Amino acid sequence: MSTNNQTHHKLLTIDQIVPYDRNPRRAINPRYDDIKAAIRATGKLNNLLSVTRRPGDTYYMVESGGNTRLQILNELWLETNDESFYKTDCLIVPWQSESHVLSAHLIENELRGDMTLIDKAMAIKDLKAQLERESGKPLSRNEFSKELTRSGYPVSTRQLTRFNYAADFLESVIPMALNGGLGVRAVDRLIKIQAGYSKCLAEFGATQSFEPMFAQALAEHDDDDLDIDALQRSLDNYIVNCSGQPLNRVRLHVDTILLDDPGEQEASLEPFVSSVKPGPELDPPMNSGSAIIDTPTLPENSGQKLTSQPNQPKNQIKEEIQPPNNKETPIISNLTATPATPLKLSDLPRLRSQCCERVQQLMNEIPLPLTVEPWAQGYGFYMDIPGQPIQDELAYYVFWLLVGLSGQHLSSERIKLAQEMRFAQLIMVEQIRSAYEVVGSPAPLDLLGAKVLLSKRLPEVAFVTLLQLIQDCRQISLTYRESDIYECMTIEQARLRDRMAQLADHQNTADGDPNDE
Repeated sequence: MSTNNQTHHKLLTIDQIVPYDRNPRRAINPRYDDIKAAIRATGKLNNLLSVTRRPGDTYYMVESGGNTRLQILNELWLETNDESFYKTDCLIVPWQSESHVLSAHLIENELRGDMTLIDKAMAIKDLKAQLERESGKPLSRNEFSKELTRSGYPVSTRQLTRFNYAADFLESVIPMALNGGLGVRAVDRLIKIQAGYSKCLAEFGATQSFEPMFAQALAEHDDDDLDIDALQRSLDNYIVNCSGQPLNRVRLHVDTILLDDPGEQEASLEPFVSSVKPGPELDPPMNSGSAIIDTPTLPENSGQKLTSQPNQPKNQIKEEIQPPNNKETPIISNLTATPATPLKLSDLPRLRSQCCERVQQLMNEIPLPLTVEPWAQGYGFYMDIPGQPIQDELAYYVFWLLVGLSGQHLSSERIKLAQEMRFAQLIMVEQIRSAYEVVGSPAPLDLLGAKVLLSKRLPEVAFVTLLQLIQDCRQISLTYRESDIYECMTIEQARLRDRMAQLADHQNTADGDPNDE
């Protein structure tokens, strides 16, 4: 079957790939050196490059983020002449449109959270122009906002106002401040200042236009760290010179206007990144026959709380929270301490090895006849199908607890990373029932605590090792991004990709097939 119209994997050389020429992020990635060190240490990328190809082009092009990694591969190839940097496994995505690729890059950079406000603003301006060229008609602000939502990148009309202000006005007068990271609060404050001082000048009866002077004052104060208070002092003096009013009266009048502005309470809007945060549930991008372990969302107050009842004596509460007088109670003190120095990407392989050693140690301490494979992904270990069916109850629950902890089957993309493992192979060929005949169906979540953590068959030393393993995995999860931990699309990226594909299919269905008569 031809894969030209399907997303598929392919090994490419870096000579076959060019950077995306309309990359939304113009600033150098602040983590460039760390990323390069990690790629040098592992000898390959931490996640696949997603590439596409424009109709008629010879070369592939970065499709949804990855210009930095492509540049690093080129540098490492020149520095080392190591072929592992010259060839890289890529995800080939069929071409859809220029606006689709630009949207994909925006989404990818937004999820990584490393774009400046001005880069977002300029990219959104570019995307609007591209959508208008493709549709052949202008888009109103509301229409553009709806188009962005349909593409999986929702932006409110108020946010569009902010981005338009930054791209159409501020970018030309304070480029240093914007490139230095001028954010939402500062831009909202400048919008209010411009409106307030302009109104003040008009109410004092001056005939001069405020906007040219405001632009000049901004340009004079442009710096990596814009001093807005100093800017306001310059504007105060300008109003004094134009109106002849005393400085104290000018300041009092401006402050009154700014305080009376009904938009004051909404001046500090939510950060733009909040508009593309994943919802509480992610739609797993897999077929119904796959072995995704569904983890139900716990109620908000599901955690155990020690709270007093209205008529409960305080001394009784104190007694309930006292630990039992047992020498084995303070086992938590045996857990690994948080590292004194910040972790880097280059530390991830070592942390993975440590997790795998913990699991193997756990198997020896219980002991259990389970198959633990070292894995250069995730948390360093993969729970594969053992040679014999699992008969022991504790082994069954420990197996599924560790499968969940490893995250090895949470998406079809992760399963592909383990295609050399027997468990993954059975899932990929839709023979999950054969796997269940050996390991049993996924263990009920509500029984894992009672059957493992509270089990009398779990030795105390094994319990400590399990807690240490959980802490090590948690340290990796909190320190690194998902795209660093797994060398594939993140779950959120896959969800957005599937959503965009569904929207494209829906649009094609609505438009009709041009070949139909």
